[in-house]
Amino acid sequence: MRFCLVRTLRVCRTSVVLCALPCLAASLLVACGDTKTLPNPSPAPVDLAVAGQTVIKVRTAGSHIVLLEERLNSLFEDGPQRTLATLQSDGRSVQTYMSPPGWSVVDFAVHPSGDISAILTTATEVRIVRLDPHGSTRSDQLFLDPSSPTDPFFNYAGGIKNDDALQPALMHDAARLAPLGESLAVVLRTGRNAIVSYRLDPDASGAYTRSWRTLVEPGSSILAEGITSGSFDTFGQLQNHLKIYVDVDSDATTTTLAVGVVNAPMQNFTFRAHSEYFSDPITASRGALLTRVSIADGRRIGSTVIDTHDLAELHGVRATPRGFVLVGRVLSEVRSDGSGWNAFTALVGHDGTPGPYSVIDVDRGDVLFDISALPGGRYLALGTTGYIQNPSGASISEAAQPLLVLLNTDGSLAQNLGYTGGLRHNQLTTIAPLRDGWLLGGMINGPGTHSGDGDRALIVADGFLREVNSLAE
Repeated sequence: MRFCLVRTLRVCRTSVVLCALPCLAASLLVACGDTKTLPNPSPAPVDLAVAGQTVIKVRTAGSHIVLLEERLNSLFEDGPQRTLATLQSDGRSVQTYMSPPGWSVVDFAVHPSGDISAILTTATEVRIVRLDPHGSTRSDQLFLDPSSPTDPFFNYAGGIKNDDALQPALMHDAARLAPLGESLAVVLRTGRNAIVSYRLDPDASGAYTRSWRTLVEPGSSILAEGITSGSFDTFGQLQNHLKIYVDVDSDATTTTLAVGVVNAPMQNFTFRAHSEYFSDPITASRGALLTRVSIADGRRIGSTVIDTHDLAELHGVRATPRGFVLVGRVLSEVRSDGSGWNAFTALVGHDGTPGPYSVIDVDRGDVLFDISALPGGRYLALGTTGYIQNPSGASISEAAQPLLVLLNTDGSLAQNLGYTGGLRHNQLTTIAPLRDGWLLGGMINGPGTHSGDGDRALIVADGFLREVNSLAE
């Protein structure tokens, strides 16, 4: 069965830019030729426009919808600058939580009760905040780990580290959360560049106590990457080799936390340090590593290597009914016209068995940021397409279109759904289930690497969160 895209008109809450672009209307993904009728529309369909910020993450729990908005930073500003927002029942307004001065909200998790946990960082510290569904603070705790200064570290190429910090010296956007019912999984890359996972359980007041701590990957040298010109890091590619991606998978027998990291030669030494510390040889030189941890007791179950063969960036890890799927982009070929970067998917089974690895080439440059499993076994994935990049550098064009694709059960491309964006750089960045469909978030009117070189004000984007309804496959 094939899919088509049906556009409908909409009303904007705040952004004149979005109202002027009917091609950015709310969408219905419809199984073409199906004789069934669409379900009755929601009394308050989600249609949120966010002027001046992009939407980078959305998650749902029942009727609760929470999103993370980000003001784009130039290369010369501290970041991230993010706002946690809870969508109100009208589907068009939000209640926000702002971090205290000097702190950044970097991630969140939504619990079945509607409570929200947020993780905040500075360059060295971490704290965990728990909010009730109305946004009131239930608990606010500094997160401490006395064991982190003694985690193993392999000095392969020098680099900067800070043994007493809970964030790496080169960034402080390496802290991720995943809900475990009302409990919480926390994953950090510390100042020794080690990756550590924790389980936190709340008491009646919402305050957390630690259940277990597990070393996911040892620390090792990580080197900084920069560019010779430009003012904006379009895909966060200069820090991608430090980032971590997590999700939780519940199958019939166990609940598993998955932690994904990329191996980027000459930037980090993930594969080498893993092999040396765990006596687990890795023959691949480029790719990603997915490690599974038991939620019950913190036991490290095992790791799966994804060999991308070429230089790759990891941009997402999501649980599926059959295990996990990793998404990102890979430099399949260096071409003089600036194309050659393609999106990829990699499937991993519940037991860690490597599944298919697929390269997705739609239009010049492609990248996938997020993915969701469909009821029939296929996938809906999203990202950006149609960009070009300096073949010998990191500069990415200002022009790029959003990418929404239907994928086969093996992660390969089935159909480009032809989602159309607006001016300048466009991205679809996040997807979450809602009612009978999904929420799609992203941005229009974003910058390229050099957009703000002469005017910082051009490093700006307009975000959106839109409800998309679907029939079953």
